[in-house]
Amino acid sequence: MTVINPGGFPVERGKIHEFANSVLDDHPLYHDLSRAHAQGLPSVIAPLTFASAASFFADEGGMKLPEGVDLRFVLHGGQEFIFERPLFAGDLLTPQPGEMRTYEKAGHRGGMMRFIETETVYRDEAGEVVVRIRSTIIQTGGVVEA
Repeated sequence: MTVINPGGFPVERGKIHEFANSVLDDHPLYHDLSRAHAQGLPSVIAPLTFASAASFFADEGGMKLPEGVDLRFVLHGGQEFIFERPLFAGDLLTPQPGEMRTYEKAGHRGGMMRFIETETVYRDEAGEVVVRIRSTIIQTGGVVEA
């Protein structure tokens, strides 16, 4: 197995601010701690797709890909986020890889396509599920002709 996103991910207030700015989202609950506290929240919250950043900053565990996956020919096929609660600055998320499903389909321009569906569950320090991220990647049979 090739490990793509191992380990724990600290959800940091500054990174939430930077991420929200990068997607041009000025919602005050992403930026203003006093506004978050006024709403009864423990800290600022993260935009929904911020959870995908966890897959790039971990040490162990996380999504694994089957041997033989050639990342040169991998396409993003889809992603789904299922939240149990918002992500807060100060959370420490730990990934738990779920089951993986693979199957193949004939492609029209790039030969066989291999689909790999994964689910990674991220838990907080109390062990509670915060978010499930389901991903589909597609490995083409080679260079796709236009």
